[in-house]
Amino acid sequence: MLNYLATSMNWGWDKFFITLSISSDPTYQILITLFVFVILYLLNNKLEAICSVFNIGFTGLTNLILKNTVKRYRPLEPRLMEAHGYGFPSGHSSISTAIGIVLIYFIIKRIKNKKIAYLLSGLIITYLVLVGISRVYVGAHYPTDVFGGWFIAAVWSYISIVLYKLCIRKGVDKFLDKYFTIKLNIFKKDIR
Repeated sequence: MLNYLATSMNWGWDKFFITLSISSDPTYQILITLFVFVILYLLNNKLEAICSVFNIGFTGLTNLILKNTVKRYRPLEPRLMEAHGYGFPSGHSSISTAIGIVLIYFIIKRIKNKKIAYLLSGLIITYLVLVGISRVYVGAHYPTDVFGGWFIAAVWSYISIVLYKLCIRKGVDKFLDKYFTIKLNIFKKDIR
């Protein structure tokens, strides 16, 4: 009876962490990146859209270079999920965190109600931590792989935000607004 209860409880955690791990797969990360880019661009936040893609792109590139340079093997069995390639750094953790940090920055910057901004930011941070834990739990990474992924994302996010602020001071946002604005006329009637 106790064995059944322990197995049942473990099965619940297994499903939870597998789902979290899957939610941060590269396919979803690419879709989220494209979604964030399109939404920011259509809301005339072109510089923010470019900043987001820059951050995610360079985090991913750094991750790829480090994986093929360090060539650290993943943990041995048992694994709850199949994982391919090298382990250090964790790509799921780094890209998710890169997306999350920039989103948090823009949420705090844009949302006037700070309680809502901090609540959303807290939820994003909780998700990012759980993604990192899930990658260790499912046996795809060592904890240092996850910490390495978080570190890479933090560094590139910092660089991206600094460059974003520099571009704002130099007026790049105004240039983009002037020459790269898409006007959606789907709600205007043609009066002739």
